[in-house]
Formats: sequence, structure tokens, C-alpha cells
Amino acid sequence: MTAAGPLVEVVDWSPDWAARFAADAAELAPVLPADAVIEHIGSTSVPGLAAKPIIDLLVTTTDPDSVLAKGSGVFDLGYTYNPKYFADDPDHIFFKRDTDGVRTEHLHVFHVRSPAPQADRDFRDYLIAHPDAVARYAEAKRAAALAHPDSRADYGTAKEQVVLELTRAARRWAGHP
Repeated sequence: MTAAGPLVEVVDWSPDWAARFAADAAELAPVLPADAVIEHIGSTSVPGLAAKPIIDLLVTTTDPDSVLAKGSGVFDLGYTYNPKYFADDPDHIFFKRDTDGVRTEHLHVFHVRSPAPQADRDFRDYLIAHPDAVARYAEAKRAAALAHPDSRADYGTAKEQVVLELTRAARRWAGHP
């Protein structure tokens, strides 16, 4: 637990998440490469889905390394580079941002040629199109958060089977093997 409460907390969906994403994207756009595309992914991008209230921003660009470069404006906006997350994916540059000691954003930066962003889009779009999948995923997320409020890693592991099943369904639905 943190002083503010549990480290992992899943809350009801909020229409405010779309506005938060829009504000975050507008703030980031001037400090990213000119060709950067910013998208809302993750659970907060799916209307009706309970989630940790952390906005996931997906950035694709032909120059992801410039986002890590010394003097990158991303750091000036309070984002912290975290190389240990997604270390198994050399195309994934991950940043986090905390506001008043609480995690508020995850920034995922990829080269445009990386296949990972499409998988994220497929998952999001599948959930949007399948309310039964949203209900199933929300149930798994809430159970995992109740069982592991003090560990993001254990929370992720607890819902991993459902995520894998939904990911496979999303890929089939989207026509991607």
C-alpha cells in the first residue's frame, strides 16, 4: 500500500479518461517528432471498462530514439524513462508519469515498423466491439486488483490468462494471425 491507498486499484470507467487523453496528447505533440502519431490504448480507451485510472498513450514514429535523447521535452513534462519494463521488446520505449505520487500516465513509444502497436489496437477495438469481453476482462481485473493491491507485477500475472485469451480472440477477429 502507498500512503494514498493501494498501488493497484481498479475503478469504474470514467468519461473523463477521453478528455485526459486529449489533454495529454496535446501536451506531448509539440515535443515529439513531427511524424509522431499519438493514440489512446489500454483499458481507459475502452468505454465501460473498469480500469486502473492510468492513461496509456501509444506513440508511433520513424524516430523513436529522439524521444530518449538528452533534452527531449518528454522529460520536461515529467515523464520518466523506465527501461526495465518491456525489456524483452527492443522496439518498445516506455515512460511513466506520476502526479502527486500517483501514477497517471504510461507512454509507449514505438518505431512505425513495430508490430506491437497493431496488437494494442486490435485488443482495444475488439473490446469496444464485444461488450461480453469487456465484462469478462473487468471481472478479471477487479479480482486481480483485490488479490494483489500492493503489486503491479502480481496483478498482471493474476489476469494474464484472460488477457491471453482475449488477445487471441482479438487477433482472430481483426484478421491478424
